[in-house]
Amino acid sequence: MFGSRVSYIAWIWWVLDKTNSPAATAMMGIAAALPSLILGPIAGAYVDRMDRRKVMLWADLINALIFASAAYLLFTDMLQVWQAYLFAAASATALAFHRPALQSSIPNLVPEEQLTKANSMYQISRGLCGIVGLSLGGVLVGFIGVAPTLWLDAFTFAVAGASLLLVSIASPKTGQVENWRIILQDTASGFRFLFSRKSLLYLVLLFALINFLLAPMGVLFSLMSKNVFQTGSEGFGALNAAISVGVLLGGFLTAFLKKFRRQGLWILLGLLATGVLLTLFAMSTSLAFALVVLAVVGVFVAVINVLESVIFQSRVPNELQGRVFAAQFAVCDGLQPISLGLIGGILMYVSTPTVLIVSGIAVIIAALAGFAVRGLTEL
Repeated sequence: MFGSRVSYIAWIWWVLDKTNSPAATAMMGIAAALPSLILGPIAGAYVDRMDRRKVMLWADLINALIFASAAYLLFTDMLQVWQAYLFAAASATALAFHRPALQSSIPNLVPEEQLTKANSMYQISRGLCGIVGLSLGGVLVGFIGVAPTLWLDAFTFAVAGASLLLVSIASPKTGQVENWRIILQDTASGFRFLFSRKSLLYLVLLFALINFLLAPMGVLFSLMSKNVFQTGSEGFGALNAAISVGVLLGGFLTAFLKKFRRQGLWILLGLLATGVLLTLFAMSTSLAFALVVLAVVGVFVAVINVLESVIFQSRVPNELQGRVFAAQFAVCDGLQPISLGLIGGILMYVSTPTVLIVSGIAVIIAALAGFAVRGLTEL
């Protein structure tokens, strides 16, 4: 996670600096989102039939190779923007297998009553990696350039893969993959499970809408840093790191509280607060104020993520979790390419702060609409 946060800053800033185009920068997000949409459900079916530890191991090692190759091309001044898109898509393809394998492995490592604490610890680690990685990413890009930054990410993926050789993670005992018909049947079963649990389905659809609204944040943050705060890549890294500080604090908060009743209600309240805070961020011209606001956003993001994970991990049979999580990711991420495709054209006519204000208000409306969905607040 540390290296990924570093390279996130490197990729976004390199494309923006190379093209000076919000649309071209948004294409990085599209390239990273499409594999989850297209391959995610199938990946989940494979995850439920394979050793999940090995899935994560190979995904990490493949990503190490991907980023090492990108760093080499950049170091030799041969990397083109279209190649950066391909590298982003290839990395996201490996991640499409890694994400459901990781999420479905957590219930095999801790008892159900410890799921909130376990997911809180995961958010804490994300927060720590984000604080250091995003802050360091902005500094590294500014001082040593993008190529060494990508080399660092390749190294961290290799270390992550090697560390998985030292642990044992239980996986469901299922049959091996025999043909595509079985894979397609397994893939469809993940979606059938969601459609048979209406409250879970409504929660997934709500997150799909929220992700549609928030998908361009990376592009918008880079433009706020460059044009509003005028702080360059260091400021861009600081904005993202501020959210990670909040994620860290939110992880500790959920771990301390341990038990949330009516988790769906808390998710809606968190989304409501997030929309208000994004609106305040959009109206800010002070970097210091913006960093404080984004840190509070991070707290709510951590709480929302922990509660969402616990809801699914405690309500989905473990032998189905890989495909259900993959179906969830596909639906939640499915609208992101459309959002990122639209943002480049929108920014030609509308200012970055205005787009952020509209996004914040839309998140507020979406959260309020969630209160009208029967069963959602009772999860």
